[in-house]
Amino acid sequence: MKYSNLDKLFNPRTIALVGASANPVKWGFIVFFNILKGEFTGPVYPVNPKIESLLGIPCYPSIETVPDSIDLAVITTPAPTVSSLIDECGRKGVSFVVVITSDFSETGAKGADMEQEIVEKARSYGMRLVGPNTMGIFSAKTHLHALMPPVMPLHGSLSMFSQSGNVGVQMLYWGINKGVGYEKFVSSGNEGDLRCEDYLGYFAEDEATTVILAYLEGIDPDSELYRTARWACRKKPVLIFKGGRTKTGGKAAASHSGAMAVSSKVLKAAFHQAGIIEIDDSQGLVDCAKAFSAYPIPRGSRIAILTRGGGWGVITADACEEHGLIVPPLSREILEKLNTILPPYWSHANPVDMAAVITSKPYLECLEILAQWDEVDAVIALGGSIQGALDFKNDVKGTEELKESLAFAREIAKDYAEKNDIVLDLARTLVDKTGKPIIMVTLGDYEDHKSDLTNHRVVSYPTPERAVRALARMVDYRRFLNSPDEDIKQ
Repeated sequence: MKYSNLDKLFNPRTIALVGASANPVKWGFIVFFNILKGEFTGPVYPVNPKIESLLGIPCYPSIETVPDSIDLAVITTPAPTVSSLIDECGRKGVSFVVVITSDFSETGAKGADMEQEIVEKARSYGMRLVGPNTMGIFSAKTHLHALMPPVMPLHGSLSMFSQSGNVGVQMLYWGINKGVGYEKFVSSGNEGDLRCEDYLGYFAEDEATTVILAYLEGIDPDSELYRTARWACRKKPVLIFKGGRTKTGGKAAASHSGAMAVSSKVLKAAFHQAGIIEIDDSQGLVDCAKAFSAYPIPRGSRIAILTRGGGWGVITADACEEHGLIVPPLSREILEKLNTILPPYWSHANPVDMAAVITSKPYLECLEILAQWDEVDAVIALGGSIQGALDFKNDVKGTEELKESLAFAREIAKDYAEKNDIVLDLARTLVDKTGKPIIMVTLGDYEDHKSDLTNHRVVSYPTPERAVRALARMVDYRRFLNSPDEDIKQ
């Protein structure tokens, strides 16, 4: 399958910022500042005939006067000026242009005409164009932060294209908070030239990218997205969150990014057939990104559930069945092993209810037994971290025996908190050993989901429903990989 070579876009040797500004509230300053702050690996040339320097770097009156070849030009000037600047970039031999500027096809017929003009000009020079109406691009390899907002994403293996700059950038922000790192990101904007299928094809062949994310609002009738996805999804997971699913949302998308509405039912069917994993909401996209980026794809849909309390086990089992996952009964061998660890009144079933045993050793032993059980493909482990539930900070009045009991309870809580790292490290060891995802669900006031991922490479969620949803999407992808691989005509 052919795809656009976007190496000079995401890994340029040189950049020119056309429309550089000394005004700190204008995009010509903010984008330039973000590029410098991000420590881009190559030279950056500000272009503005009215100023001599910007942030200590010499300014040039036009891109044609820059004494260097330019791989990437970023344009921030008003829409009516862009056409002539495209000519200048073309004469300079620029490879790629990112048009931050809005007021094009998303505003109506006049803007659409201007957009068509700049696209046709760019193509006549052999240039490729991102946008217009884009928030910019990011690339971890070259520390390229040509973005409007001052976000500095964590580096990782996710790559994303988004037809909404705001939604896409929010995913970068959430990634920082949740320990999810990105390799590449592009706000595709109106997609006057480069379109979603171009980014999908490039990311599919990019060795540094392991999972592809996308936010889409509309697809042109002649789009090659479906055909591209059919082979891209065989290479790596593609997770898409689709906006504009309703009539009202579709109208909003048209005025936002110039997106063309497509029947949600038709698109959903096409996504499923191509192997795209469609995510229902923005939080779900980040949740699934965590699991797909950190864990192997499960071999099947059979799930073992470990819980310290019966109610949470019931909730998790319900969620599994509702999402098409199987919670198989425990084998006699597993029952016998667990009987040697747990009190006589434990559940004797899957979910494995530890009957409120809170010490770490039985939990670790149960987790290892379930992970190594041949008849399951993944484990959901609830209650691995319960710091918030073990709050014995306040002193009490009463007998010496009561005070001694409180001191003992504090020691248990301290011991449990200290062994939390041991639980997480064992979980990761078991993932690597068995090839099965082990997803943790926390109890109490727990704020370390980010460190679980960044320090231990373990995925954790605050609720079982979110854990099951992410795991179910991984199982969906496994079903696609196991389906017949039909040849795609070139």
